[in-house]
Amino acid sequence: MRLSSRRVAGLVVVVVASVGLSVCGGGGDSPVNPPTQPSVPTIPTPTPAPTAEPPISASCAKLAAGAADPGCSRGTPDFQDQVDAAIRTLQREQPQIFSGDVVLSVGAYYVGLIKVLDREGLCADTNGEELGVARSAGYNEQYDVLTARSEARFGPSSYRTTCSPSGVPLAKAGMLPPPAGCSLPSSREVACGREPEGQYYLEVEAAIKQLMKDKPELFDFGQNAPGTDNPKVTNLEAYHQGVADILTKKGYCALAGTEEVGVKKGSNAFSEQYDINVADQYVRTGPSIYRVSCYPAAF
Repeated sequence: MRLSSRRVAGLVVVVVASVGLSVCGGGGDSPVNPPTQPSVPTIPTPTPAPTAEPPISASCAKLAAGAADPGCSRGTPDFQDQVDAAIRTLQREQPQIFSGDVVLSVGAYYVGLIKVLDREGLCADTNGEELGVARSAGYNEQYDVLTARSEARFGPSSYRTTCSPSGVPLAKAGMLPPPAGCSLPSSREVACGREPEGQYYLEVEAAIKQLMKDKPELFDFGQNAPGTDNPKVTNLEAYHQGVADILTKKGYCALAGTEEVGVKKGSNAFSEQYDINVADQYVRTGPSIYRVSCYPAAF
């Protein structure tokens, strides 16, 4: 998916007016050109880099990256009660991401659990499938806290295995710099999942339609996707970037990828991914352009 700031310099020109100088013995005044003052360039104020945000889990930040391939086996879990309590706490604190025990936002669910467990002094991390929980580098326990039907899983059935040495926190790759025009720092997702609808869908849809008006040369309006009025894209990279540029001018942070466009606004709490083409050939419009929401933002 998953990018530079612009510096502006100005020149200050010092203008010195001509001054009449007296010349002895000439019977009059002769104008003398004053020495030319050189142009003095101002030193541009560098654009400050976005301030890095604090880690999601202070408990994890205290630990080194976990082992890449720890030995794991089932045992007696130590953190079962804390994990179950964290789910119930999250249901009280963020009821909007649940419908009963059904999880409506997978990304917000995992991030919320990580933050609740952090308050208990536990490091929690996820690969998007299971939640690893540890107190030290000695070992961690794995919990499957989400069923295939997107329901919160409680009790002994959520415990999977104990790994030694600890496999969490997971090792993380470096992050790309923010896309051009974005004032937010770089971010990395913990988990992504499809939600009932995309919050930025209408703006992304409007940006696609605006681009077709502003830059018709990027489209072949004589060839449409089967069964639609959506034209063929003649330059896929420019199409994605054009939509991202329009969104950026409207105050969004937008990252044009080779397959999707990522969008976030105001904070790194979450971002959304949009697939705005069909088969890398045609414009895609409608609610189906929304793909997933990532927590925190994926870029």
